[in-house]
Amino acid sequence: MDTSILSTLSMIAPDLMEEMELRTLILERVAALGPIGRRALAARLHLAEREVRAAADALKRAGCLTQSASGMELTEQGYGLVEAARTVSGGRRSLATLELALARKLNVERVCVVRGDAQVDESVLLEVARAAAAQIRFLLQGASVLAVSGGRTMALTAEAISVAAPMDVTVVPAQGGMGGGVKTQANTLAERFAQKLGGYHRLLHLPDGLSGAAADELARLPQIREPLELLRHTDVVLYGVGRAMELAQRRGMSPSERDELRAQGAVAEALGFYFDLQGNVVGGGASLAFEQDEIGRKNRAAAVAAGSGKAEAILAVCAHHPHRLLVTDEGAALRMMALL
Repeated sequence: MDTSILSTLSMIAPDLMEEMELRTLILERVAALGPIGRRALAARLHLAEREVRAAADALKRAGCLTQSASGMELTEQGYGLVEAARTVSGGRRSLATLELALARKLNVERVCVVRGDAQVDESVLLEVARAAAAQIRFLLQGASVLAVSGGRTMALTAEAISVAAPMDVTVVPAQGGMGGGVKTQANTLAERFAQKLGGYHRLLHLPDGLSGAAADELARLPQIREPLELLRHTDVVLYGVGRAMELAQRRGMSPSERDELRAQGAVAEALGFYFDLQGNVVGGGASLAFEQDEIGRKNRAAAVAAGSGKAEAILAVCAHHPHRLLVTDEGAALRMMALL
């Protein structure tokens, strides 16, 4: 099929194209590996078993696949469609290879890569947000508390979440306010995530950048203490990653403070911490809820960031702290692989 037609179909019905690409990818993989069980195939593709089961059931109903005790195999009709499937899934398969390679390099359980580079085309960021939104409910299985950071990427992710069955989850802001637009503040987004997920939310009326003594004093207030306690016991933390100097300027740091961060090698900002390329915290960190060595160890960490210009920042955080999920774009993923 003409790639321009596929591109057009992707723009008209991205959800349908994702499902078609998944089915054709499974068709091609079963042809190469069959007989293979659903769990084994899901592990190879770094997909949830339920996703593979749903796609395999659809292929079975279409007469392309059979299921037995030994695993899944293609029917004669299925084998007849493999070459066409390879054409359709070629783009997705190349991304799947990139996802697997990056997941191994970073030791991240699952990496999702969206086609394009948000550094060049801002519309790619919306696709990244949609991909992250599609992972939210899977990520929250068995979880009762979700912490979300602020920022434009998180705001787009919240809006992209599909309304479905309500979830018994409480959403809390992962950090205090940092100035700037109210629409992208963590408090605002915690409420929006809760609305979309059908859960509950708590607000955290605590600005970032407070001195330790001031923060401790405010934390004694009941309206601060309750959300902080929830935050300290969060199951999942979902956050964006920023470039250190950009965030430092946005937060109103003085030129001398920014120079100090630069001298310390800061390349990334996440959850109020500034990281160098080795993942060391070199600034910030006045958070009352998180210690830098707890990210991904006391909770399931999921990062969402896009654009080749953020590759170093993403590496600084994700390569040195355990993560359950990373959602990014092709530009950032390829740049990360080059740096690694």
